[in-house]
Amino acid sequence: MTIVMYPKGVTIGSISRGKLKACPTIGNRVWIGPNAVVGGNIEIGDDVLIAPLTFVNKDIPDNAVVSGNPCKINNYNGSHDYIKNLYKNKINKEIN
Repeated sequence: MTIVMYPKGVTIGSISRGKLKACPTIGNRVWIGPNAVVGGNIEIGDDVLIAPLTFVNKDIPDNAVVSGNPCKINNYNGSHDYIKNLYKNKINKEIN
């Protein structure tokens, strides 16, 4: 099961030279914020949350929350609760 959520403005791509030459591997249940950039031969673990405007240029372990340029790991709370709350709020808005 792979659920990768990314809004417009996200760039996921390959790097054509150097040690990062290749495309990224993205895990399950990953949320990628608007205008984030993920590139190169890196691995994004499961349940990762990538904040808006983040530049990801290194491997990210499971359940990490990352932000910044270059990215830095803020905590290991992961994307699970964020996505759950996002859908819960969306459903509540549609009902009201």
